Amino acid sequence: MKSVLILIKGSIWGFRLIVFSYFYMPFLEVQAQTIESLNSDLEILRQKPGFEKDTIYLNKANELGFMLAESNPEEAFTFLDKQIEMCRKAKFEKGESEALKIYGNALQNKGDFTASIGYYQKALSIAEGLPDGNLVPGILNNIGLVYFSQGNYAEALKNFYDAIKGAENTKNLNVKAAALNNIALIYFEQGKFEDAKSKYLEMLEIYKVLGNQGRMILALNNIGDVELKQNRPFDALENLKLGHAMALELQSSEFIEMTSRTLADIYTALDSIDKAEILYKQSISISQEKGYGVPLSHSTIGLADLYLKKGKIKEALDLANEGLAQSEKMGQIMQLRNSNELLAKIYEKNGDFAEALEKFKLFKQYSDSVNNTQGQRLAATLEAEYEFSKKTLEFEKANLRQKWLIFSAFFGLFAFLIILFLVYRNRNKLNRAFLILKEKNIEIGSKNEKLENALSQLKATQLQLIQSEKMASLGELTAGIAHEMRNPINFVNNFSEVSHELIGEIQEERSKSQEARDESLVTEILEDVKSNLEKITHHGKRVDDIVKGMLEHSQKSSGEKELTDINALSYEYLRLSFQSMKRIEKDINVTYETNFDTSLPKVNVIPQDIGRVLQNIFNNAFQALAQSSKSIEPHLTVSTKNFGDQIQVSISDNGPGIPDAIKDKIFQPFFTTKPAGQGTGLGLSLSYDIIKAHGGEILVKSKEGVGSEFVITIPKEA
Repeated sequence: MKSVLILIKGSIWGFRLIVFSYFYMPFLEVQAQTIESLNSDLEILRQKPGFEKDTIYLNKANELGFMLAESNPEEAFTFLDKQIEMCRKAKFEKGESEALKIYGNALQNKGDFTASIGYYQKALSIAEGLPDGNLVPGILNNIGLVYFSQGNYAEALKNFYDAIKGAENTKNLNVKAAALNNIALIYFEQGKFEDAKSKYLEMLEIYKVLGNQGRMILALNNIGDVELKQNRPFDALENLKLGHAMALELQSSEFIEMTSRTLADIYTALDSIDKAEILYKQSISISQEKGYGVPLSHSTIGLADLYLKKGKIKEALDLANEGLAQSEKMGQIMQLRNSNELLAKIYEKNGDFAEALEKFKLFKQYSDSVNNTQGQRLAATLEAEYEFSKKTLEFEKANLRQKWLIFSAFFGLFAFLIILFLVYRNRNKLNRAFLILKEKNIEIGSKNEKLENALSQLKATQLQLIQSEKMASLGELTAGIAHEMRNPINFVNNFSEVSHELIGEIQEERSKSQEARDESLVTEILEDVKSNLEKITHHGKRVDDIVKGMLEHSQKSSGEKELTDINALSYEYLRLSFQSMKRIEKDINVTYETNFDTSLPKVNVIPQDIGRVLQNIFNNAFQALAQSSKSIEPHLTVSTKNFGDQIQVSISDNGPGIPDAIKDKIFQPFFTTKPAGQGTGLGLSLSYDIIKAHGGEILVKSKEGVGSEFVITIPKEA
């Protein structure tokens, strides 16, 4: 009897994509056979004469190919090439379609999406020619997953919905539920969390009808993933506890591993490191035993990150390298990014800055690769809109010219006939006709000038639309990150609620008589309250500066321009910044001097905005000087000059300077060289935008080990 094989894969978000294949025996619904067991079974079947054409042998070989595709894609390619040829010689079309699909799955795991689509299409072509058509919906589902991985959501959704339609026609609820799961994943990617959760709940109801406890576990796991993304870790925890209990009852290694890994992610988010460590170790143990390549890399890197937080640097380094090796083996770009990022942190902690830099460069490369698909999609959208706008403009211009030519030709002919008629009738009226023609030509010239002006306005509008689109994308990014920063606020709320309950317990204990009161319990509760308050303070400070900085960056100034003394403004913010630095670095002896041009006139600017620019640069300079104060006598110089129609402000220091490698990046939003928690990377970006808005320019000159100079130029009539 035909049955369904479902692979639950770890995606880049922690979700599970459902990929379908069909064999003649249950796979994950019971207990997955190991690669060694499958090899043993195949060796026995090879002893029978004519095994090459035996469908039992060929189906069993496809099972082995599937397991290899998930644990070692490179080995799977060699095995499946022979398997596809054997199925063709045996004229076993169903087996050939299966083998081609599994090959596509192995390519998909390696990230070769273009080749993967090719093999899936070959499998689909064969499956569509089979009488029952039962293989078609599952293949369409897998093709949809490739398009999803490429960021082509339109094609992905089309294939998922075609898979649902085919599943309904063949009464295959398993494929329908799988496609619902994958559609939910697209909703999640688009930030439609409630829609995603709704699809998972619909999927859960199907598996309840089927009585499929394993797939119910999958649905609960994915619902928990959504709730974790919605900053509802406690709701996610309830669903995962239920799913994990069901997995233990089912005694399914696959689902025990999956729920253990997701539970570990949730406990990590809740700062329950010890619980997360136990669950990551459980996931690793099962993955190693069963050959689950992707989950093994995920949990190994997760455990390494926990050890780093606990200060176990050596253990963290060993595990991070293991996770990196496993990620390279599986070709998992997201895990390669995560493992290199973690290794960079570990090497930096050890003081091995050269190795840390190398790992950070690899992290940046993989991070760019992960973001490349979305960036290409956005670029394609912008390019398409630009081309449409350009074609529309060209058409309108051509249409206007054509009308002008027709109008000019008609009018010229009409004028010529009038002239001939007037000459013929009365030569004395020729002068008057000439004047009339001249006036008409002037009118036509005026109309032509208006048309050219309209064309210029259309071009300007086109450029504004493109710029608005780019700024809208940046605004969405900033708003999205600001929303993510509210995650620590949930910690503040949660620890506050727990602290409130602990205070209640203290009051209850204090209400008891002296003899019945347990002072040790009161002391223990007070320690817990103190710990919670420290965590509240930590998470509150962690989010406050970042959210304020981003909101400040996304808002436009509402100030009005006024004539401002730049010398006085510079000195005021220099003094404020210096006093602020002295409060933080009491032992640092930084000196400063001013060289103000007394001929500098007042300039029409928004003083609050220019003051913000000056303060950002002063603060950065003082911080750099504080870092290098042990090797030099830190000094800051502020100068102003009058250049006729412009004024210039120069701020120079003898600090460590800015490396050439990052000099071009310092004005980019969110780029910062400050330690984590000490900067948002928005100060210089905001300053750059303010100066540009005033029609000016801000430049940086720096030499590493010598110092830096920021030069601000503003027109007097800004």
